[in-house]
Amino acid sequence: VRTARGKGLSERRLVVRHVVPNALIGVATLVGIEAGYLLAGAVLVETVFAWPGLGSLLVTSILKRDFPIVQGGVMLIALSYVLINLVTDLAYAYLDPRIRYD
Repeated sequence: VRTARGKGLSERRLVVRHVVPNALIGVATLVGIEAGYLLAGAVLVETVFAWPGLGSLLVTSILKRDFPIVQGGVMLIALSYVLINLVTDLAYAYLDPRIRYD
């Protein structure tokens, strides 16, 4: 950044070309990590506030011992988590040219 500024790049071009791509690498990593917390938090929030959703369905199914619904819900949450992490990894590889997947 100092070199680009020393070469006379405008602040806008400096931010768009050098600062934002480097900052997005960390953001992409955190999005993947936080996705698990968001999915787990949905179960808690839906149960506490009595909102209808997958989380409250899972809790109700666990209490009623309806295991096929529990399995389906857990599989859906796991699939969502895997897909979010896949998109995160692909975005990470796109944003950081040093990363290569063979």
